[in-house]
Amino acid sequence: MAAKKSKPRRLKPAAPVYRSEPAVTPATTYVSPLRTTVQPATTWYEIVATGFYSGYLPKAPGTWGSIFAALVFILTARLMRSEGVLHIGNFVVSWWALALGVFFTLMGITASERLADEWREKDPSEVVVDEFAGMFLACAFITPDLVGVAAAFAFFRLFDVWKPGIIHRLQDLPGGRGIVLDDVVAGLCAAPLAWLTQWAVQRFT
Repeated sequence: MAAKKSKPRRLKPAAPVYRSEPAVTPATTYVSPLRTTVQPATTWYEIVATGFYSGYLPKAPGTWGSIFAALVFILTARLMRSEGVLHIGNFVVSWWALALGVFFTLMGITASERLADEWREKDPSEVVVDEFAGMFLACAFITPDLVGVAAAFAFFRLFDVWKPGIIHRLQDLPGGRGIVLDDVVAGLCAAPLAWLTQWAVQRFT
């Protein structure tokens, strides 16, 4: 018997060899972290509570807030008929100052409480709407001239810093009431002394 011829073996094609190439990374541009975070929008209660941002002035925000309130009172009173003052004999009542004082008291309690809750502080130093309310009420019995406003400012700051008796205890009230009402009472205590000072200067000079 003739031997069978063996068929030639087919070799499997070699597997393709892939050469690894270094990965190409796209060029990147540095982005500041400040641009990747969403900054909170300014809120109405921040504007009111900080006294139109006067509370952000350095070192003595309460004093700056009181000065800013005094300027607001003088400038806006000039726009009122008879400067927003009613004359009753030798006594005067600034209905405009009273209106501003009541407005900022009510708005200030709400605004300061919301901002304090947001910042998680009991009474942030930047909150000066209480100085606005107190300063306007300190001007309740004066005409808006330099002598009267300067006297109101001096006596208001005295009572605000000194905080005798009930003024000090009012700070213990919760929320916005504890922030605002002590300055409101300080302003009411300063008002008759400011009137007396202005009357004396006008009477004896």
